[in-house]
Amino acid sequence: AFRSCATNVGAIAEHSTLQSALSDLARVAKYGASSGELTVGGDLPKISTALVHRLRVEAATIRSSDVIRIIGACCRLEHNHPPLLDAAAAHVMRAMPSYPLYAICNIPNGFARLNYHHRQLFEAIADWVADADPTEQLSPVDVASLVYAYAELRHSSAALLEACAERLKVCHMEVGGPNCSIILNSYARLSECNPELFHALSRSILQTKPESYEVHHITIIMNAFSKCRINRPKEMQQLSSFLEGRVEQLSPQNMANLVNACAKLKIHNHRLFSEMQKCLAVVDLRTFKLFELTMLVHGLAKLRYGGPDL
Repeated sequence: AFRSCATNVGAIAEHSTLQSALSDLARVAKYGASSGELTVGGDLPKISTALVHRLRVEAATIRSSDVIRIIGACCRLEHNHPPLLDAAAAHVMRAMPSYPLYAICNIPNGFARLNYHHRQLFEAIADWVADADPTEQLSPVDVASLVYAYAELRHSSAALLEACAERLKVCHMEVGGPNCSIILNSYARLSECNPELFHALSRSILQTKPESYEVHHITIIMNAFSKCRINRPKEMQQLSSFLEGRVEQLSPQNMANLVNACAKLKIHNHRLFSEMQKCLAVVDLRTFKLFELTMLVHGLAKLRYGGPDL
């Protein structure tokens, strides 16, 4: 206990200001990112302890950009340090009106990436975004970053999701396909199946060039529509056509989700299924998990596709 106390005092003494501790954190983050190591000796715990202290004693002079730097570095280092994250959350809640809107959206995203669920912070941000005027200033990227965080940590807020949905209905033509996949998947994961939002974004999905999508973006979008049982047959048929010629890029999970979504939405794309059957004939099925094979067989059977060989 004595050694632990002495170590903490030493760490604080070495960093007499917040900026010196931030500089060292940035150095460690840069080294960790380039070397692939998550910590550098004993530096990271010491710096984190010093930052917790500085966040408390310099609370009045700390800027939102300082907190953003701390969260960003922790994410790069995969450094989940509860006392530091709690201290950062306390500053956000205390000074939220002074934070730029993009920061309010990115900070929960950082907490989600670190798998740290600070419920009080998430409630405060949800209330602030839902009630404050700046909702009209939310960009599609802001919304995608925000709703992903809430879905990742299973923190549902009807008021926040409704406010974001209203904003997206206005700016839906500015939402690119990849961000559509993040947003729709997040709403589906939180069981917030807003038909008006899904219908609005379905128009944005098709304006994105097929080559701008990664294959998992497409399967995620289709899976979100099927989870929420919202059927847009014309859009989903065209979206499935974006996967033609790209079946070999699908992971086992992508393939299982795709067939499951097509079965639920009754999407029949014979060219795509033919390519899939040829791929399954030569792929090592041991790369699939049992439930993925089950979803494949069940989905193809519902679609009345396949044969004895398959």
